[in-house]
Amino acid sequence: MNLKSLKMLVRLADRGSFSAVAEELDVSQPAVSMQINNLEERFDTELFRRAEGGVELTPAGRIVYRHARSMLTSWQQLNLEINRLQEKHIGRLTVGASTIPSTCLLPALMSRMMEEYPEIEIDMRVGDSGEAISMLVEREVDLIIVGHRPEENSFIIKPVVEDRLELIVPVDDELARAESVKLEDIKDKNFLIREEGSGTRRAMLSGLEKAGMKENELSIRGELESNEAIIAAVEAGLGISFISRLAAGRAAAGGRIERIEVEEMNLSRHFYLAYNREREGERLLEEFAALASGINNL
Repeated sequence: MNLKSLKMLVRLADRGSFSAVAEELDVSQPAVSMQINNLEERFDTELFRRAEGGVELTPAGRIVYRHARSMLTSWQQLNLEINRLQEKHIGRLTVGASTIPSTCLLPALMSRMMEEYPEIEIDMRVGDSGEAISMLVEREVDLIIVGHRPEENSFIIKPVVEDRLELIVPVDDELARAESVKLEDIKDKNFLIREEGSGTRRAMLSGLEKAGMKENELSIRGELESNEAIIAAVEAGLGISFISRLAAGRAAAGGRIERIEVEEMNLSRHFYLAYNREREGERLLEEFAALASGINNL
């Protein structure tokens, strides 16, 4: 058993497709199959089974996957520490992100990081804020950027950019003609809301409650799992919502929705970068965090 086989297994579990892994790693599909077969022979058990549209881990495969990720992370950390001592910028970063940072912040950050350090590789894993924090707790990623501040004392946490939530409404809604509205004007509207675990949901409900409107007073029409889904639903006239200024800007500029100020509400928030405290001083993490702190200048 070698690290190459473990890497293939992790990639295949994450992507669920032999062809996708072969394309990503620039190898043939038989080469991927051979590495997986070697592991299955080593453990004398099936690690993957066919599923709709690809493959999925068996119970034994999930055990091997969990340990493989841990072993690969340890190997990566070993390389990072040695490279740091030798003043090298070679390694791999896996970044976890909630939906807004994954589309609005990380692409520019990753591009800048790879311009300065062309030898490194950067992977991104996306979930809601709660899922991203869990990835870091489980050490499945090296660092995260999320929409609400993690509570874990084991993390180093840095605010990286300020954002605010904005009310968005359909372009033909009566509110669309107003520059600003009062809370009273929206209390009887149908609301669309992000799923449990979303930083946007948490900020929206907190802001409404501070302004005097509790969650059980809202007429919630639906819960959706992405900002684009929220925008599309508002565009279709299903309701109104509060979403990130970063996420709403392009849709508003394209005439899909209207953005309205709510006078009594201040929904400013930060996005936070976090990584495990035990890894303080690792050069790649520190360099990425420094770039993220200047993200407004990217």
